[in-house]
Amino acid sequence: MPIYSIDFRPFDYLTAELSALWWFYLSQGLALIALGVAVIIWPELLAFLAAAFFIAIGIVLLVLGWRVRQVKRRYELFKRSFIIEA
Repeated sequence: MPIYSIDFRPFDYLTAELSALWWFYLSQGLALIALGVAVIIWPELLAFLAAAFFIAIGIVLLVLGWRVRQVKRRYELFKRSFIIEA
C-alpha cells in the first residue's frame, strides 16, 4: 500500500498535449535535416535561408505583439464589466 498519493493528472495532460502534435515534431525534424543537407551541398543557400528565417520570425512577432495587445484590451474590458462601482 503506497504511503503517498500522487496526482498524475498534470503529467497526463502534458503527455496528451505533446503526443497530439507528434506529426508536427516529425515534420520539423525532417525539414531541418533536409535544410542541413541542402546547406552542406549549396553553402550560399545559408545566407538566403537565414534572411528568410529572420523575415518570417519578424512577421510572426509583429502579429503576435498585435494580438497580445488586443487580448489584453479585451480582457481589461471584460474585467471592468464585472466591477460594480459603489
